[in-house]
Amino acid sequence: MTFYERAFRYIQRKKSKSALLLSCFLIISIMILCATIVLQTAQATNHSIHEKMGTKLVLENQQGKNRMTIEMVSQLLNLTSVTKINRVASHIAYPANFSPIMLKEGTEKLNLAVTLHAYDNTEIDGPFAQEKYRLLAGVPITEKQDGILINSILAEANQLAIGDQLTFETETGGTVSGKVIGLFFSGMERKQENSIPSANRIENQIFVHHKLFQTLYGEGGYSSLIVYTDYPEKLVDLYQQVKLVMDNSTSMTTSDTLYRQMQAPLKQIIRMTTLMLALIVITAMIVISLLLWMWTRTRSKEIAVLISLGVSKINVLLQSLTESLALFALSVLGAAGCSEFLARRLLQGLFSTGDFSSMTNIHLEGQHLLTLLLLGSIIILVAVGLSIYPTLRANPGDTLSKMEG
Repeated sequence: MTFYERAFRYIQRKKSKSALLLSCFLIISIMILCATIVLQTAQATNHSIHEKMGTKLVLENQQGKNRMTIEMVSQLLNLTSVTKINRVASHIAYPANFSPIMLKEGTEKLNLAVTLHAYDNTEIDGPFAQEKYRLLAGVPITEKQDGILINSILAEANQLAIGDQLTFETETGGTVSGKVIGLFFSGMERKQENSIPSANRIENQIFVHHKLFQTLYGEGGYSSLIVYTDYPEKLVDLYQQVKLVMDNSTSMTTSDTLYRQMQAPLKQIIRMTTLMLALIVITAMIVISLLLWMWTRTRSKEIAVLISLGVSKINVLLQSLTESLALFALSVLGAAGCSEFLARRLLQGLFSTGDFSSMTNIHLEGQHLLTLLLLGSIIILVAVGLSIYPTLRANPGDTLSKMEG
C-alpha cells in the first residue's frame, strides 16, 4: 500500500482528529489569507499613489472658491520647468432633464442642485486618481476627450446611460448640454446621512470638461491648479517661482508632501500587517506542532510496526505530510470563500475614516493564494517534522517492547 493510500485511510478512520485538525487549518488559513490580502493591497495602493501623484505643485484657493484667474495660468505656463497644468473648478448647477438624488426635505438652493467639477484630466488628479471614485464604465475626461462623468446610482435613478445628453441650468437662465461618457461609483454612497443637501451628496457630484463649464460660468475662474514638471530636482525652485505668481489666498503643496501625508497611514498598515502575519505563522507552527506531537505519540506502535515490516522512514514521513497537506488543501478552499469579505472589514476597522478602505480595491487574487500555500506548506513541514522526528529516531524494537510491556 502506498503512503498516500495509508494517509487517506487514516483520515477516514480518525474522523474526529481529522475534523479538529481541519478546523485549526481553516482558522489559520483565513487569518493568513486576510493578512496577506490586506498587506499586498496596501503595498499596491502605496505604489499606485506614488505613480499617480507625479511631480507637481498643488495650488488651492484657501476658501475653495473659483478665484484663480486665466492670467495666473498663463504666467505659470510661461515658466520653463512647467510642462502642463490641470485646472479644477467647481460650482452648483440645476438639472434640466434629470433629477438629483434627494433624501433631505426642503426647497433651498443646495437641495435642488448638483455640483459640477471641471477638470482638464480626471485620470491624473482628483478623486479618480486617488481611487476614492472608480470608473465602472466608459472613459475618463482628458485633454483629448471631453464629456460628462456621473455616478452610477444617479444614472440608475434617472435611467441614464453612456451616450445620453444631460442639460444644466444656472440661476441666471444659462443652459448647456453635454454627453455622458462614463459612470463611476464610490462605495460610500449608502453611508451618507439623509440630512446632507443634494448638491453635497456623492451621487450628485458630476465631472465635466472645461468647455461645458465655461459656457455656464465664463472662463478664468479656478479653485485649484495642479502644476506639473518633468524636472523633480527643480521642484524647490519651481515652488519659489510659483509663489511669486500666486497671491496670499492660495495655498501651495508639493507632491512629495501630499504623498507623505497619504503614505503615512499606509506604512502603518503595512508594518502592522507584516507583524501580524509573522505572529500568525509562528503561532500556527507552535500549535500545529504540539497537536501533531500529541497524536504522533498515540501512533508510535503503528509507526514502529510499519518500519519493522520494511516501510522506510521517508515513506512514513511522506504519509504524515500527505495527511496534513490534504486537510490543509480543504481549508484553503474554505478560506478562499470568506477571506475577501473579512479582509475588507479588517481594513475598514484599521482606517476609522474609511477613506483608504474606499481607495483600495480589495479582492482575492492568485498571488494571495500562492502566498497562503507557501506559508501553509512551510508550517506543515516544520510541524510534521518536529512532531514525528522523535518517533522516527527511536528504535522500532524498543518502541514495541515498551508498548507490550
